[in-house]
Amino acid sequence: MRWGAPSPRSATIGTAGTEPLAPAAIEEIRRSRRHPVPLQKDYLHLRVLLHDLAVAIAAVPAPVHDVLDVFCGTKPYRDLLPPDVRYVGLDIDDRYGEPEVRSTDFLPFDDASFDLVLCIEGFHYVSDAGHGVAELRRVVRPGGTAILTVPLMWEYDRATFESRYTGHDLRALFDSWEDVQVVENGGRGVTWATITADTVDLLEQGVARRLPASRVLSPLFAAAYLTINALGAQIERAERRFAQTTFALPMNLLVRARRPA
Repeated sequence: MRWGAPSPRSATIGTAGTEPLAPAAIEEIRRSRRHPVPLQKDYLHLRVLLHDLAVAIAAVPAPVHDVLDVFCGTKPYRDLLPPDVRYVGLDIDDRYGEPEVRSTDFLPFDDASFDLVLCIEGFHYVSDAGHGVAELRRVVRPGGTAILTVPLMWEYDRATFESRYTGHDLRALFDSWEDVQVVENGGRGVTWATITADTVDLLEQGVARRLPASRVLSPLFAAAYLTINALGAQIERAERRFAQTTFALPMNLLVRARRPA
């Protein structure tokens, strides 16, 4: 198995070379994703994502011996996997910690190397989605599982390639797989709260740049995030209870699919 070795396949993801963050900053990012709190601007989004991801991983058929985590970052969801699995984190650089494999190739592994492949909030950076899914299928063993999550209603960086996928798009990409399930990670409440809190965060950052003493306002912004998340949770409950429509506005989408045995 050529983990980390050069690959003849073209790179389909961004370039590496970013300086690593400080260990304390990496740990804080990991904590904020694995244990989100209501004072975070993305609390509802991360809480729903964590729940749906845990359910999807728990439903993966056994045995699961080898796991690949694509764009692993700080590896916040490593502990959702059984402790005895052989875990391989892949990323394009070591900015968010040290991955087991660092490469811009998608994917530099032998055929049928893994029982489970995860790609959490990263597949939308792959420029050729069809090739990306074909590579996932290649490195997953027959009967193995792939789990992806992608944002739908979220800002994008004008300087970086990103895609957005609907549920129909994801089902089409995994059309040749089996047991394909697409899960909407939250609805209008989660989407509204996350986008609104992100807008407030932009305001907070702007104030901090212009007024050095603005940290005294931090409790006010924290209260704003708490209020927004509380209102978003109520909107989410109301939508689940009363909305009867085929239209949806999820913050995120998760797809779980099994390679045919």
